[in-house]
Amino acid sequence: MMTRQIKKKNFRHLTTGLLLMLMLMLVLITGCSQPAQAPAEQPSETPAETPAAPGSGDGEKAPVVVATMLDSEGSLFGKMIIQMLNANGIETVDKVNFGTPDILRRALENGEVDLVLDYTGSGQYYHPEDATDTSIWNDPQAGYLLTAKLDEEKMDLLWLTPAPANNTEMIAVKREFAEANNIVTMEDMADYINAGNPFKLICAAGFAENPMGLLGYEEAYGFKLKDDQLIILSSGNTAEMLKALSEGTNNVNASLVYGTDGALDKMNLVVLEDPAQVPPVYLPAPVLRGETARAYPEIEEILKPVFESLNLETLQKLNAEVAYDGKDAAAVAEAYLVENGFLKK
Repeated sequence: MMTRQIKKKNFRHLTTGLLLMLMLMLVLITGCSQPAQAPAEQPSETPAETPAAPGSGDGEKAPVVVATMLDSEGSLFGKMIIQMLNANGIETVDKVNFGTPDILRRALENGEVDLVLDYTGSGQYYHPEDATDTSIWNDPQAGYLLTAKLDEEKMDLLWLTPAPANNTEMIAVKREFAEANNIVTMEDMADYINAGNPFKLICAAGFAENPMGLLGYEEAYGFKLKDDQLIILSSGNTAEMLKALSEGTNNVNASLVYGTDGALDKMNLVVLEDPAQVPPVYLPAPVLRGETARAYPEIEEILKPVFESLNLETLQKLNAEVAYDGKDAAAVAEAYLVENGFLKK
């Protein structure tokens, strides 16, 4: 009995062990037959952020600071530029009538302003070390291209399309004075001065000290003005000069005048002819900092058709409305842009 009982017990353990083994094998077999699970989904990469536009840390472009010189033409051009940029979705800061030419240029070079109105002939002042032959600025195309090239290479400043209006420096007198003294050309004026007749010129310092301005006229036509024959102003604002000429203030009988001045017909003045072509060609053009141009590449095409439309006669008329009719420069600018299809009312 004892022996049988032991055998039964051993059998029971054996049976249990076999059952456990069978169950384990079943589990293993079942586990191997499970379909493979898809790999866990990896988190997607964070998209790269769009780089912020120049002049801003939050992705927004900085507004364009527009500045001009102090004269009425600066006001007119400045308002046109601002209105055109704003109409095309470019925010601006109005710094029209910012200062004298030297102050304006310094502000542009230092990044205080972004876009200015300047004149192609001014390249002779900005890059005198490269102006081995200053006569290049007497050529409208060659002078523009040289100024644009030097400014872009040295200063990262871009000259955009200029207006076809030579705002050069010339000398004007009253019509009755010219007729009374038979003065038509600068040669005639030189003869008048050398004969010892009373003469007094009002002009800007930049013109009086310029070899391609008054000094150039004196050399080309053989006359020399004494200190008491000159009234020299720091600003190039000819409105003040021409007012003095018109009224005979301090015996002024000649004045610096620019080609696009609106005063010629309004004040019955005549410009003396310059057969020697002494002064350089001054075409008005927008000048833009390179950083701003790269942020707003569309600016060039926005302003190009407007500037191309502004010839000498057109600018004389518009300048006269501002300087002598007393109209608001912004209103005159808008009326012109709307009338010529550049802006919609």
